[in-house]
Amino acid sequence: PKFHSPRWRSQEKRRRLPRAFVMTDEKRLPDPASILDRLSPDIAIIFRHYNHDHRGSLAHALVDRAHRCGVQVLIAGDFRLAEIARADGVHIPSYMLGLQRIRRTIHARPHWLFTAAVHSAKELYYATKLDIHAAIASPVYKTTTRIQRNSLGPIGLLRLTHSTKIPIFALGGLTRFSIPTLKNTGVAGFAGIEEFLKFV
Repeated sequence: PKFHSPRWRSQEKRRRLPRAFVMTDEKRLPDPASILDRLSPDIAIIFRHYNHDHRGSLAHALVDRAHRCGVQVLIAGDFRLAEIARADGVHIPSYMLGLQRIRRTIHARPHWLFTAAVHSAKELYYATKLDIHAAIASPVYKTTTRIQRNSLGPIGLLRLTHSTKIPIFALGGLTRFSIPTLKNTGVAGFAGIEEFLKFV
């Protein structure tokens, strides 16, 4: 069956905002299209694969197939590729949050969906100024990723959600058992890789 959890309420004011995001990963999810058949339309994909030799063609193929399944795809860190691939928007990495041109680019594309990666209150402040649709906060718990950052934990996540009106999605070190406990932190949903792979 398709994976429909978690059942957080949809954001009424953000009609295109999904309940969850799949973050692609070159090692753990080398073929991002392989998971599409098990995703419901209320779960979107954030295409990363930053170092893939054929990133452009892979993104184009993913978007094309995802749209046939009714699934939205955001391209991470590349506005031009998102436009060429006819993606649904862009996911902004944290290192791009302070760039002046980003705000102008966002406002020039009112029909796109924009998310941003945040790891601290400072980064969330910058993301808020960009007027994005949602922030993806990480890591909630310790992860196995190459770049290690201090874990936010439920308390840190709660502080972030209370400091902004932007919907926040939790990412990092989550399991099917810990995800339900995040309802008490004010998050709109979650993002991940491993949790989705269990259903492929």
